[in-house]
Amino acid sequence: MFKVVVHKRAVRYLNKLPISQKEKIKDVLKELGIEPLQRSDIKHMLGEWKGYYRIRIGDIRIIFWIDQEENTIYVDHIGPRGDIYK
Repeated sequence: MFKVVVHKRAVRYLNKLPISQKEKIKDVLKELGIEPLQRSDIKHMLGEWKGYYRIRIGDIRIIFWIDQEENTIYVDHIGPRGDIYK
């Protein structure tokens, strides 16, 4: 089981979302803590984002990386596709 740590900028964005989207994202984050990298929609990122993974939930992206030594998943960004990669 992994601990999921969400960056404060990601929490700020999450709090602005409608309740239905917020609950869906929270469910995905809980699922990540139990079985990281088991979802079929997780993609390994390339280029300047090497070492990170992303999950697509509709128009929203979750960008995270995994620390295997500490059994921790760090969620750095949650946001819309157009803004998240900038």
